[in-house]
Amino acid sequence: MGLDSVKAGVQWAPTMSEIQVHNGSGSASSHKPAVAVVNSNFNKQAPETLPEYTVTLDGDKLQSIRWIGSEGNVLSSLDEGDYTVSGEGDKVTVKIAADFLKGKDAGNYGLQFEFASVAPPPRKVSLNVTDEAVEPSKPTTPAKPGANEQPKTEGVAKTGSSVPVVAAGTTMIVRKRATR
Repeated sequence: MGLDSVKAGVQWAPTMSEIQVHNGSGSASSHKPAVAVVNSNFNKQAPETLPEYTVTLDGDKLQSIRWIGSEGNVLSSLDEGDYTVSGEGDKVTVKIAADFLKGKDAGNYGLQFEFASVAPPPRKVSLNVTDEAVEPSKPTTPAKPGANEQPKTEGVAKTGSSVPVVAAGTTMIVRKRATR
């Protein structure tokens, strides 16, 4: 029965409430890409630590990365300069660029990794942007050779003699006095 045969003279305006997309064969794709978090934090005061993710492609191709707001909605797509992809084959590393993140407000966000095949759903991961003061690193002095060795002692102290206390990691020099 067609829509025009339900009631003569009435014009129907159907609405769409659901769309389903299937690949050409009608079956789900066998690709199962995955995204693992290596580091999901970015501090605007220490931009050298970039958010990093390991992407296992499982024969698929990374199509795009989307920026997800703190409310969970997709805000934009990342351009090629907003991230780098390194590695070859089925496992690659994706780092989000500091220049992209510097302009973002502090907060909890997310990324949505989308793949070329339509069957696997996009993979969502967290990304936390902070703007915390970082203490400057203090220069370290190189260790002296033998600094971790315990001082060696020979013999046993005699009763009534004083034995110097030596802190661990220091060297004690003992000289014998000439006796007359």
